[in-house]
Amino acid sequence: MIVQESAVLITGGARGIGRHLAERFLADGARVGVIDRDEASCAELREASGGQIQAWACDLTDADAVDVTLRAIFDAGLVPDLLVNNAGIIHSEPLVNMLSRSDRVHSRDAWRRVMSADLDSVFYVTSRTVDLWLARRHKGTVVSISSISAHGNPGQSAYSAAKAGVNALTQTWAKELGPLGFRFAAIAPGFLDTPSTRAALSEAIITRLQQQIPLRRLGGVEHIYLSARHILENDYLNGLILDVDGGLVL
Repeated sequence: MIVQESAVLITGGARGIGRHLAERFLADGARVGVIDRDEASCAELREASGGQIQAWACDLTDADAVDVTLRAIFDAGLVPDLLVNNAGIIHSEPLVNMLSRSDRVHSRDAWRRVMSADLDSVFYVTSRTVDLWLARRHKGTVVSISSISAHGNPGQSAYSAAKAGVNALTQTWAKELGPLGFRFAAIAPGFLDTPSTRAALSEAIITRLQQQIPLRRLGGVEHIYLSARHILENDYLNGLILDVDGGLVL
């Protein structure tokens, strides 16, 4: 399916990578909807796009809220051909912090928060979307944003486990639902040159990372868009985990 004939729904689409995806799909002719937790960001996106991007506020870690919101989206006429599971958080913390003077073990609250945001949300949104597609006899494609950390990244127990789970769900659903005409893929970015990356890492660390990447540069959010578009338009891709990492292997 070509972009110009598609409707696209993006979770976590009011800011960051999700917003770039929303704006690029819109610019290339798609109808675009966004689900984001922050109502103020949704309102700003609606205004900035001149109403061309529809946006709904929803806590994607709340299964009941997800069900209500997705039904409202479908009832409003936005039946997506492409669902992009982009919402999530990054968290870094060692399993045991030997320098801590209090509880040295990885925060249980942080573990649950990352799992809810990065894995539960993918399960909630995808399962309800597929059910609504089936009810309307509509075929669709799901692209979930994973990470090269799914291979195991020291200091990121929760994040790595959640993204490995995203990859497992992607391949499970591809086998389970492929015979019904649904396709599933994941995009696993490496290190991207974004404001959040620049804020989280020093220039010295970024320089060292660039030397570890065979292409000697960080990726960009545009590379994520180009990958998502490729998956949408190539209808023989299914169960794919696409590493967009410049050749970096963790």
